[in-house]
Amino acid sequence: MNSATAALLALLLVCSLPAMTLVAADSSGLAEFESSGSVQDQSPQQTPVEVDGTTNRLPIGDAGTSYTHVGTDLGTVLASSDDELRIDHEQYVIAEREFDTASPDEQAAMIEDAHDRIEERALELEEREEEIIRGHANGERSDGEAVRMLLRNYNEAVALQNALDDLNQHADMVPGYSLSNQQRDATEATLGFHRTPIRTNLALASERVDPNTEYDIRLQTSQHGYRVSILDGSTYVSETTRFDNREPHSSDQFAEIEDQTNPAFERGQELYPWASDSGSPSYPLGSGPHLVRLVLDDHHLEIYLDGGSGEVHRELQELSVSSLPVDSSQSWTNDGLEMTLNETPANGPAEVIVRDESTGDPVPATIAIDDHEVGQTGVDGSRWILPPDGTYELTAETESGTVEATVDGNWQY
Repeated sequence: MNSATAALLALLLVCSLPAMTLVAADSSGLAEFESSGSVQDQSPQQTPVEVDGTTNRLPIGDAGTSYTHVGTDLGTVLASSDDELRIDHEQYVIAEREFDTASPDEQAAMIEDAHDRIEERALELEEREEEIIRGHANGERSDGEAVRMLLRNYNEAVALQNALDDLNQHADMVPGYSLSNQQRDATEATLGFHRTPIRTNLALASERVDPNTEYDIRLQTSQHGYRVSILDGSTYVSETTRFDNREPHSSDQFAEIEDQTNPAFERGQELYPWASDSGSPSYPLGSGPHLVRLVLDDHHLEIYLDGGSGEVHRELQELSVSSLPVDSSQSWTNDGLEMTLNETPANGPAEVIVRDESTGDPVPATIAIDDHEVGQTGVDGSRWILPPDGTYELTAETESGTVEATVDGNWQY
């Protein structure tokens, strides 16, 4: 048995396995905090919200906000590892003989079947995601379950992408046959939804690769979608998904037509004009979910336009916090301290600065949102935070005193 045949047959068997349900697991390593905000069933705006001086943002409507701390010791066995262990060796051997004796036409049919199964599995990841996120928005699923789903889908998407890569290589080896670019692009884009920078970082934090790698996640969920955000150093990283902007079984509205060779690309530039004017647009993938990138030094934007709905289904943003415009600024004083909050548009990151009220010198402080401790201010007295939707309590505690404020965060998007 040669290695090429082995890889293909392993792929066929992996794809034939039923998708596993997410099982309950010990949530050690996941610290869950009280949610704020409310979940309502009113349909929000489906197109990105216009924002001045920075990238537009995809809305999900009125959402509940919670904060989850992710580090090592998640205490869950990710299903991707279990799937690999479940390959039956006897079936593998039989499948090898069948493939070795198959004609090119039969091999092509096997590859088509395998690709269909990968595509099926990719759509099942979306279904799992939607079910758990909507359950979280209703209070029926915990923060821990939502995070485990993100990690589970990430690992399965990585495995399926590796299988797709092997399939593409073997398809090229069958005389007179190859998978179309359209087939590959659509499946790769679907799998790409689940292999985002945030999920990659969470996977690293949960797999003990670096015991010092930890993240505070802001998780916002509604019946229409969700947003996961982190602060990675001085970079704001956010991914947003709208379930109702996804119609995988509808015809592609962005199929290339005469006199309009890249309608999805043009639609992306239209929906994100500031990013398009400021960055370097590219259109690396097409068909089904259309991926459009808009990149500059201080921002990286990827949008997945769904060909069925014609709307943005997924939005990935990486923005330098120093590049974000200040939307509003307010200050509070107490115990000889001054706490200033500089908010950025669309409920983006906010900067908290704590100073001595008399001298203006920075004062070391511990910042908290409601009952969730965010962290310490730096040497300049500032700390960037990810505020929740709705009204919240902001606290700065120092050795000499405390400043508290009720912040009316009424921006919903």
